[in-house]
Amino acid sequence: MRIIHRGFTLVEVMIALTLSLLLVAGLTRIFLANKQTFDVATASARTQENGRMALSVLSRAIRNADYWGCQGSKEVLQGSVTSLLNDSSGSEFGLLLRGLDGENGTGPDESDQLILGGLASGSGVNVTQQPSPTAANLKVQDASGFAENDIVVVTNCHRGHMFQVTNVNSNNGVLVHNTGNVSEGPGNATKTITPSYNDDPRGAMVYLLDQKIFYLRDNTRTGRRELVLDGVLLDPVALLEGVRDFQFELGRDANGDGRVDVWSPPGDPDHADQAVVIRMSFLVRSGIQGLTDGDQSYCYPGWLDCLADPSLETTSGENDTFLYRVYTATTALRNRI
Repeated sequence: MRIIHRGFTLVEVMIALTLSLLLVAGLTRIFLANKQTFDVATASARTQENGRMALSVLSRAIRNADYWGCQGSKEVLQGSVTSLLNDSSGSEFGLLLRGLDGENGTGPDESDQLILGGLASGSGVNVTQQPSPTAANLKVQDASGFAENDIVVVTNCHRGHMFQVTNVNSNNGVLVHNTGNVSEGPGNATKTITPSYNDDPRGAMVYLLDQKIFYLRDNTRTGRRELVLDGVLLDPVALLEGVRDFQFELGRDANGDGRVDVWSPPGDPDHADQAVVIRMSFLVRSGIQGLTDGDQSYCYPGWLDCLADPSLETTSGENDTFLYRVYTATTALRNRI
């Protein structure tokens, strides 16, 4: 009697298992490759977004800096502004009279600091009356845009006075700037504003003071570096995460011909006064690792000529598998041109 065998032999089962393992391994490899491609594309898009946003925010702030009520004027009004604030110890409130300043590596976590000052465009209101030089108030056309403790500047575009508002009467359009204790800020050392703005045929306006300080710091929660907007009159606000480093240089017009003659690092107030252009460079890092096979080279800051001299390139560590991107821009201070 003939015996008919049914099912698979052991050899056939082993061949089938081997083919299945090869198929699963191939599919897994394709999946991992696609995931790596997706992660790199996502990280690249995120770093690009952060880099472009950082350039956009700072470029806008730089363009509007050093506005003292005389937009387009070549004069630097800051030398003609008298401060009524309490600043006898030379504190940080002295920076409020500067349109541009910067420090190299002196900010939080050894970050560079870019300090931009001036008046807030669009905040100006006309002065209608100054009762007397020693009166502690100014009457303005509309006081609704001001609040107690605001730092403001009254100016006719040829001279100005900076003081802190101690009280606001919106109904009568009165800004009070008395001496004495205040709930926040430096307070006023004097209430006298002289000469009077009453008889000035050019008229006068009151503006809110606008100061912005940009620097980097380490986020205490995530440990990542972040770009921060701060100011003497502001609480620090984190704008962007992943900005690993920030460098900038001042393009100076040293001979007054309206052109950049020399580039200088920040830190010298005289150089800051001559600056008409700022070029800045951001080093942005991805939020996740495992995106590169090894160390990565990049040219930072972006104004270095690494093609001519490859030794200027920076190389990440051997175990650093983050993705790095460099974003660089040059922006003019339009109120100095």
